[in-house]
Amino acid sequence: MRGFERYKVVSAVGALVLFVACGGGSSSSGSGLGSGALLVGVIAPFTGVDAALGPAYYAACLAAAPSINNNGGVGGRQVSCQQFDTRGEPADAVPAANQMIASNSNLMAVVGCTSDEAATVAPIINLHHIPMFCMTGQTEFNKTTLPYFHRLVPADIFDAYAMVGSALYGPGHAPYKRAALVFGNDIGSQAFVAPATNAFTKLGGTIVINQPITLGASSYRTEVAAMLATKPDVILTEALGSAGTYLKEVKTQNGGQMIPFIGTSATIDPTWFQQVRDAIGVADLTKYYGGVDLGYSFSGPAYTEFQTNLNAAASTFADAPKYKQRGSTLHLYDGIIMTALAMVATNSADPTVYNPKIKDIANGTSGATVVNTYKDGVAAIKAGKSIRFVGAGGENNFDKYNNSQSGYIWVTYDNQGNEVKVGQMTPQQTQDISAAGGI
Repeated sequence: MRGFERYKVVSAVGALVLFVACGGGSSSSGSGLGSGALLVGVIAPFTGVDAALGPAYYAACLAAAPSINNNGGVGGRQVSCQQFDTRGEPADAVPAANQMIASNSNLMAVVGCTSDEAATVAPIINLHHIPMFCMTGQTEFNKTTLPYFHRLVPADIFDAYAMVGSALYGPGHAPYKRAALVFGNDIGSQAFVAPATNAFTKLGGTIVINQPITLGASSYRTEVAAMLATKPDVILTEALGSAGTYLKEVKTQNGGQMIPFIGTSATIDPTWFQQVRDAIGVADLTKYYGGVDLGYSFSGPAYTEFQTNLNAAASTFADAPKYKQRGSTLHLYDGIIMTALAMVATNSADPTVYNPKIKDIANGTSGATVVNTYKDGVAAIKAGKSIRFVGAGGENNFDKYNNSQSGYIWVTYDNQGNEVKVGQMTPQQTQDISAAGGI
């Protein structure tokens, strides 16, 4: 759903949420941390064509909860996680958000809210004063007026620019000049098309075909034939859940030969890796795939604790350990930890009080002590110190719109599905591509 139809859904949000009292959040509305369990709501697609997204966000919560609970909780209050399925559809997301809020007076934070449904659910969550960490890349949130909205990753336009940079400047190949855009026809995937087109063409490349594909189709024979007829030298893509089917057809129709393909940061995902590996073989995947990511170190005390808890979460969610290098999982883990620290720092379970503190803890204030774990953060707060949390996903730098920005790297996979860094955008390349794309 795009354009006018999407805004019709958004305009209906106000009417749909009136039955829920404003304020939301946990049961204590004054000073003090209150008592009883706390909940993190994970609102995302768990079914539908984008069902691979939800598990990555749920894994983040399953890793964050023990970091908090094993170190005193939030003033003794234990944190748990609950899924709320949006099915990746704006219309389905509204009742999911309303149900999450109406049935849980102990919500401390919400994570998830992808590009598929953020336009409809973010206003609902904001209305009820619940801090949210959304994995939407939509440009409409670049200058959001929603104070409870937080974005720990750059907007989709920057993912698109990094893909263009990989095509034009990436190591190991001559500049690709003829690109096919093969993106799913969902809201999230289509957000990459315009900025990639603008930047690539203004820097001397040609978009030979822009091919939105219907996600979940059993065959892409016709679409692949049309794409191959344009003779691209690279495919830029995000088609979650359908990449394996599409790329297998490419290999079949192209005489067993793959075409280089570059994916968004969402393709750094264990489910995506498995589907494409099974479709075209691990040798062709590692040889022809390139992706973009945010330059994680996958090391240090925050990451060690994150990975330990993620492995332990396998008893609850068997696939949890697979998300050890999923950027969104790292960031949402950090967002939950920062929220709990903000509650401790303000000695309040009232989100109108602790929400502003999240930004202070993420960015740090003058003289702040850097901490990497919830345990160390609580100890520093109790010692009277201000803190800056640098977590599993690294540093955050929130702007006045609660958007955090960072630089990009170019990556591929090894045979086991681990991310391998192959290059990095230089400042000049980033500047040139952003200027060509209109930023």
